[in-house]
Amino acid sequence: MPRTPSRHERFESAISQIEEVQPEFEELKEELESWLENMPENLQESEKAEQLAEAIDQLDTIIDDLEDATHTDLEFPGMY
Repeated sequence: MPRTPSRHERFESAISQIEEVQPEFEELKEELESWLENMPENLQESEKAEQLAEAIDQLDTIIDDLEDATHTDLEFPGMY
């Protein structure tokens, strides 16, 4: 019968998964920043520009939250 992973092992696995997906969020943010920066002047005050800026802010928050999660020093108590 296979051994059930410990809580600590499951936590470490989840952290590894976060570290694997975090670069995708960073890449998406960079793409949107580039789109916004290269937008023609006559569209820089448009609704689309505002939507891009909002999406960039939200991605920045997600990236910060992921970064915080990967630097968490969580200690699980032993069984006894």
